[in-house]
Amino acid sequence: MTLFMALVMQFSFAQEKTVTGTVISEADGLPLPGVNVIVKGTTRGVQTDFDGNYTITANVGETLVFSFVSMKAVEIVVGTSNSINVSMQEDIAALEEVVVVGYSSQDKTKVSGAVSVVNAEAIEQVPLASFDQILQGQAPGVQISAGSGQPGASARVRIRGNGSINGSNDPLYIIDGIQVSAGDFAAINPNDFENISILKDASATAPYGSRGANGVIVVTTKKGAFGEKTRFTYRTQYGVSHVGNSRFDLMNSSQLLNFQKLVGRGTGASLSDAEIAELSQTNTNWEDYFFRTGQTVSHELAMTGGSEKSRFYSSISYFDQEGIADRSNLKRFTLRNNYEVRPNDKTKIGLNTLVAYAISDLIDSESSITLQNPYAAVYLASPYYTPYKEDGSYNTSNGNVGANALENLHVNGRENKQIRFVGSGFAERELFKNISARTDLGVDYSQDNTFRFADPSTYYGSITEPGFAGFYTEANSYYANITSTTRLMYENTFANKHNFSAGVFMEYVKTHARSSSFTGYGINPTLPGVPAGISEGTPENELIPSVGGSVTERGLFSYFGVANYDYDGRFGLDVSLRRDASSKFSDENQWGTFYSVAGRWNISNEAFLSGNRTINNLKLRASYGTSGNQNAVADFAYATEYGQTSYNGNTGIAFGRIGNEDLKWETSNQFNVGIDYDLFDYRLSGTVEYYNNKTTDLFVTYNLSQASSGVSSIQANAGSMRNAGVDVSLTGVLVRTNDFEFEVNGNFNYNKNEILDLGQVSQFEQGTSIIREGLPLGSHYIVKWAGVNPANGEPLYYDIDGNVTNVYSEANSVADFGSYNPVWTGGFGAKLKYKAFEVSTLFSFAADYYRFNNQTFFQENPNFAQYNLSTIMLDMWQQPGDITEVQSYLYNREFSSKDIEDASFTKWRNLTVAYNLPQRYIDSIGYITGLRVYAQGQNLYTWTKFTGFDPEDSNNIAQYEYPTPRIFTVGLDLKF
Repeated sequence: MTLFMALVMQFSFAQEKTVTGTVISEADGLPLPGVNVIVKGTTRGVQTDFDGNYTITANVGETLVFSFVSMKAVEIVVGTSNSINVSMQEDIAALEEVVVVGYSSQDKTKVSGAVSVVNAEAIEQVPLASFDQILQGQAPGVQISAGSGQPGASARVRIRGNGSINGSNDPLYIIDGIQVSAGDFAAINPNDFENISILKDASATAPYGSRGANGVIVVTTKKGAFGEKTRFTYRTQYGVSHVGNSRFDLMNSSQLLNFQKLVGRGTGASLSDAEIAELSQTNTNWEDYFFRTGQTVSHELAMTGGSEKSRFYSSISYFDQEGIADRSNLKRFTLRNNYEVRPNDKTKIGLNTLVAYAISDLIDSESSITLQNPYAAVYLASPYYTPYKEDGSYNTSNGNVGANALENLHVNGRENKQIRFVGSGFAERELFKNISARTDLGVDYSQDNTFRFADPSTYYGSITEPGFAGFYTEANSYYANITSTTRLMYENTFANKHNFSAGVFMEYVKTHARSSSFTGYGINPTLPGVPAGISEGTPENELIPSVGGSVTERGLFSYFGVANYDYDGRFGLDVSLRRDASSKFSDENQWGTFYSVAGRWNISNEAFLSGNRTINNLKLRASYGTSGNQNAVADFAYATEYGQTSYNGNTGIAFGRIGNEDLKWETSNQFNVGIDYDLFDYRLSGTVEYYNNKTTDLFVTYNLSQASSGVSSIQANAGSMRNAGVDVSLTGVLVRTNDFEFEVNGNFNYNKNEILDLGQVSQFEQGTSIIREGLPLGSHYIVKWAGVNPANGEPLYYDIDGNVTNVYSEANSVADFGSYNPVWTGGFGAKLKYKAFEVSTLFSFAADYYRFNNQTFFQENPNFAQYNLSTIMLDMWQQPGDITEVQSYLYNREFSSKDIEDASFTKWRNLTVAYNLPQRYIDSIGYITGLRVYAQGQNLYTWTKFTGFDPEDSNNIAQYEYPTPRIFTVGLDLKF
């Protein structure tokens, strides 16, 4: 009888039933749409509709968890009643409670890895086309350097330093679960983003295996909410951009002509004083001709909503930005659709798509002294020349500056067109109680068409070989990255305290790339910008077109497992094990095995801190793991390549590359320990972390004897390097009342990089830098400057022993001048809210950071007096006894530490002032639900000792880069 009663009770306990109810806000009694209602320990869940109602199937004895942003979670055990109504309380701590990690999301308090989150509020409204630049100064351990100030240009992103010497150090980018190509985000609209999670240690990046060796940036786009009434948002912006303040003072015409006469170089060398005086009447400011006030215009319409079983988000946007130089522009059109349907409480199906079209004009030879770089022309052009003749034609002559460059900029063409599609779909099903399966399939596809032409009537076209009659170039490229992931998950809760989940995954990533290009010569002046203008090439006219192309395919296959255990919200353990196979390695070395282990202790959930009003949250966490890197290896680098060659008129076969079948994965061993805290009713929050990452089996390139092998180098695994440092972030709400709130925030990273081992050699010299054991990557290597001899104006240097000498020798180069990778990076800012007004500001900084300034070498060099020079040259030594740092023109100017400059900086990134229309006015209007107007400035000021355009540029050598513009915008957000 007892056994029979037990069986009956067990059957009753497991009996399924339909539970309905309404969820409201305790503060005002209004219904809450979009509240997540989940059966604890399962994947079964629904969301409340617009009226706060929900319906879910559950078993008697199971626990329903109600969660909503900015509200305290509520847990209720299902009993005999079929109706459960819930009242939810506001909780400031819940504003950032969900963090996207790997292939899932976790409660922030249960995350064991190193993760930083940037929410939509920090992303929206910033007038930059590439979202990676928006992250500058927002997260500790993330260094972002502008690669260029051109519209749509991507940035160089480094997470906790450089982990590879010869390989790519770019992080992995994931949008809605799908890998997208790094370095090209101009076609993606940042306003579609919900949040960005930056994964920084082995535990957080473990689900991505070898792809996440340099960290992972996970973007989640907006999705809408179930049961939400359809809502619209219209955003518009208008802005103007200007070139920032130049730190380079140039000579005027009189100064330059007289200097040229003194040194016997350039136009002034042969002129009389009267002729110099007459020519000095012309003082052309070349910035007025090359630079402009650029305009930015954007429009966007977004729609979001949902029914009881579906949700959606759609947007269409137009973005048009003019650069601060003529012929540098970006126009972008995007269309996004995100849709998810849950036909029942056990099934989820979703599809996310982005279609984009972008057109950009290009300045395609930045950081060079060529006709294609207007920034070199601006600073090197002589002020006594004018750009135009009296008849309005270009005042061209010989050389790469002045009117020649201006003519090239205005007449000759260059343009890029890109079509991009990023799509991902998923299907998820609860197979059995606590067991679910999901498959994701996504593609990142882009098609680029680039063309350039040189009109034969221009100076540039007239010097183009062969034929000296212009050219037309067209290049087409196609890129597709396909990702397929399938997983099986188990989740359960035992005794209401033991929460366990485990999953097995299989993943396949396939990359296809194809490119083709042709260049034709001898352009018909009446058809300069189309292929029809190309002359037919013959052996007689030598106008033979050049044709090129490539096809690349690579693959990555992986299977892995993850497991997570949580005990009563107090302790947690996360483990993962992954196997990756790459087509880049030989059969013997294709597979790599990587793992991670992480644990946490939520100290604030312990009984001894129960009721503590000072400590709201305190968590200690640690992780250790490994990840692989294959990015430094060329496709099929294990195989020897052969190519065609000729000798004495005979054609033959020669080595193109010697393969190395022993190449294998670079391996990064990563340790991380951190503390997260929230204090004083969540008014003071932050994180302190220490990390130590050691990369072994680094890809190193060794030089070979070309005479014996026909090739100059071979790649091998033979090095190790360490990045160790500290991440700190802090947010403090200093004042919080009903009408007024003031918050300050800051973060910084200290990263010490050291090359530990290079295998068979101890160093590699690379021009003005060196890779050497015991030094950080990017160390400058050059002869040390000792000043100018006041007796004769001769330049002085230090030899290798530290003695002053007048003999310049590269053998005296030393590595005592720091690195072009900063040791300290970070940002800080503040937010102020008073009633309907908001003011926010953001600064970023980098310190212990040095760059080689090649601009000073050119413009503080009497040997280049045919160009314009810095006014510093007016202090040149001229007679015995002169004390100066500018040597006599009688001696050659050499590369030395004189050109290594401290590039440390603090930048005022952003200042925004906004007004939000109060709710009482919105209610009186009736047909709108929100109105926000704002004005902002971007890249407002830079404090630095660096004399180049921008200390933050990602290149080691500073040389006439496209400067980062200063942008002022006004905007409006309207919700209805």
